[in-house]
Amino acid sequence: MQLIRFSLAAFINTRKADFVPFGLSARSKLSNRSLPVTARKALALFILQTAVFAADSSGKFNIYMSGKPLANESYSIRSADGKITIDGSGAADLGMLKINIEQFKVVTDDKYMPLEAIAKAQMGKANMSVKAKFSADMAQSEVDTGQGPNTKEDSIHGGDIVINANLPIFPWSLLMPRVKLDTAEPQQFYAFILGQAEAPLTVVSKGKDTVEFANKKVTLNHLFGSLAAPSGPIEADFWIDDDRRIIKAIVPAQSVEVYQDGFERKAPPAAPKPDAEGAKKTPNP
Repeated sequence: MQLIRFSLAAFINTRKADFVPFGLSARSKLSNRSLPVTARKALALFILQTAVFAADSSGKFNIYMSGKPLANESYSIRSADGKITIDGSGAADLGMLKINIEQFKVVTDDKYMPLEAIAKAQMGKANMSVKAKFSADMAQSEVDTGQGPNTKEDSIHGGDIVINANLPIFPWSLLMPRVKLDTAEPQQFYAFILGQAEAPLTVVSKGKDTVEFANKKVTLNHLFGSLAAPSGPIEADFWIDDDRRIIKAIVPAQSVEVYQDGFERKAPPAAPKPDAEGAKKTPNP
């Protein structure tokens, strides 16, 4: 039994075991050669302060399955002392079963190299947790599923995006600043599935799309991701804004949709109603 049992795969037998849905804005180039030295220093300090501020953000995801509300997540991203921290929580309501993600936290250096991670969750009455520390080529994890901690070590390639098998989705936010949007060539990464193992991840930039929501239309960057998870390949589409925030994501195989708060899901058009049973058509004269 592993930590992923608090994820959706443990509760929805009709769904595939793993759905894995996949912020820093591109900086403008400034020309300051004509400025005095003092002014250039002041400008450099301003840009540095702005860059740190731009890396700090927060958000909320509303998650649907088969068109029905399923879960919600809240998170924040903070940069300080050469480290980047993403920290958040979430909850899912599966009717008879409630899932509470008390905390999912990942700390990286300023190059997005993972340093440590912690996950705490409650599935029904069962409490579970994972703590992990990372080096350049190794992940050391302590997994507790309620029967005492077990330790494990896994070899990694380094620079992994640290995620869970299913929920929460917000840790994928740390991948987005690393994806190049100006090339259609496949980009290779690695994901470390907390409590499990490392898996290859391929991301392709699909260019700009106009995406329609219930309350607005916006132009977003479209990404396609494929994760070679232990249970089999998983594919997802992501739409991110120019600040690299995930605005929308879908995992077609699981009928899962993810929306950033403030971007309302647009319901598909209703299916046409069938003719009433026994209705007779009037023949043409």
